[in-house]
Amino acid sequence: MARTLRAFWDIAVISADYKINFREECGPEQLSRVHHRAARRLLMCCQENGGLFIKFGQSIAVQSALLPPAFRRELSVLYDNAPSVPVAQIAPVIERGFPGRTIDDIFVDFSPEAVASASVAQVHTARLRSDPSQKVAVKVQKPEIRLQIGWDLFALRSCARLVEYAFEVPLMWSVAEIEQRLREELDFEREGNNSELAARDIDQLGDRWMKRGVYIPRVFWDATHREVLTTEWIDGTSLVRPQQLVSEGWSGKEIMERMAALFAFQIFVSGNVHGDPHPGNILVRQNPRSTSRREPQLVLLDHGLYVRESRAFRRQYAEFWRAAMLNDKTAMGRIARGWGMTDTGMFSTMVSLKPPQLRGRRRAAGHGRDTGPEPYPENGDKRGRDKSDSDYDRQMELKARAVTALRDSHHLPPELVFVTRNMNIVRANNQSLGTPVNRVQILGQYAASGLRTMLVEEALGPSRRYSRTHGVDPRRGTLISRAAGVVAAEWSYVTFRVALLVAGVGAAVLSACGRVWAMVAGTPPHKAVGGVLDEAMRLALEKRLGYQIDTSLLSA
Repeated sequence: MARTLRAFWDIAVISADYKINFREECGPEQLSRVHHRAARRLLMCCQENGGLFIKFGQSIAVQSALLPPAFRRELSVLYDNAPSVPVAQIAPVIERGFPGRTIDDIFVDFSPEAVASASVAQVHTARLRSDPSQKVAVKVQKPEIRLQIGWDLFALRSCARLVEYAFEVPLMWSVAEIEQRLREELDFEREGNNSELAARDIDQLGDRWMKRGVYIPRVFWDATHREVLTTEWIDGTSLVRPQQLVSEGWSGKEIMERMAALFAFQIFVSGNVHGDPHPGNILVRQNPRSTSRREPQLVLLDHGLYVRESRAFRRQYAEFWRAAMLNDKTAMGRIARGWGMTDTGMFSTMVSLKPPQLRGRRRAAGHGRDTGPEPYPENGDKRGRDKSDSDYDRQMELKARAVTALRDSHHLPPELVFVTRNMNIVRANNQSLGTPVNRVQILGQYAASGLRTMLVEEALGPSRRYSRTHGVDPRRGTLISRAAGVVAAEWSYVTFRVALLVAGVGAAVLSACGRVWAMVAGTPPHKAVGGVLDEAMRLALEKRLGYQIDTSLLSA
């Protein structure tokens, strides 16, 4: 109860702070201080309450593109290790899933200290009593989670309702989805099934390179239940420590090639997508199949949060990527509107998690037209937006567009939220290693292959029979329609790959320019390219949004 009351109090204080101090006459520094106070109080609430509140805070941190940077800076610390609980408290959690057996009947050499601890669970090492040679990782749910989940979800619903009422920001539509996902994440048997599904997808649908470059630890079901998951222990270096990876001689480029390919494969080919690929869930080890050279193999952990894409969504999302690569704004708008998005600009922000392009503060509410100038008018006049626009105006415009996007989100495919989260975390991983690969190219390649496969399957599947009353041989009609479908699929694939090739050439030219700039400026090449582009984009966006932009949001 105390944790729930603390959450209510902190949300009320944050709401009052914005209502009182976020005013039109305030300058950028005053507005920034309001954001900082709100983010800091929210962080303290999550840390003091612990448990699922850590998950809530992490979810907010991921949505940094729609929030001022203070929220990302403050809430990002929630990804650090959480305090662990003593073995004496977790032993009953293990034993209640195995009636009549003690922890010593199941494991030997069970480590007294947790080797890792997160918001809802902690991990110990042990060996199986049934096979003492097998070292395992035992993930155990913290004992208080079972007792707190009801109150915590009640607090989530109540706080969402309060924010919705105070700021007219629609949030309640998402609460049921969040609750369902959290309950799924707390079911470790489901996590074990997700783990095996991911391994099976790679084995059955992945190419030889994918099978060689990625490994999923084996699950031991005789030592697993809803609150305990036992998998094989894998020695490796966590992506949380990029400097250690470099010192060990690993290639950041090879690591990111495998990682970007893995999650692009899940998004566009298998349709079963890992929802939380943050650095702590990825290990790097020497590929056991390679003895001739240092070859990294990624070990993917923590399969609690997965989304099952429908085939329809997977095809539409691949088509959206094709339209984006071909700069087909008509197709992008059609897909966005088909998903219920009325503001296609903000939809692009939600997909790419980059700040949106604002169009001037005097958009006539409800009239769908601008009464003020655009940031970069189409007639070529680049004098910028109306100088009377204040930081307050720009931030209120951003809020209005975010509210529209959130209202539209009720109609969005539920898969999109989790796919976007996956892509955003992978982008952050790429940046932590120095942005060694072009993620967009890899995603595009798998989108092209996945779309081609789906279109060919649809073309070769059951076709309608033409009636003889219309004078058409049904076999001939079927053959022609199938052949036409295959040709259309191949043409779609070719144009997609050509667009990717052109984009790749452009990236190569940019990289070459970066190396020249590095020689002149004496900076690392990747910083030379990114620094020039990020600085230009950052200045433009800060002018439009009214607050400082975290340049990590602008990385490839």
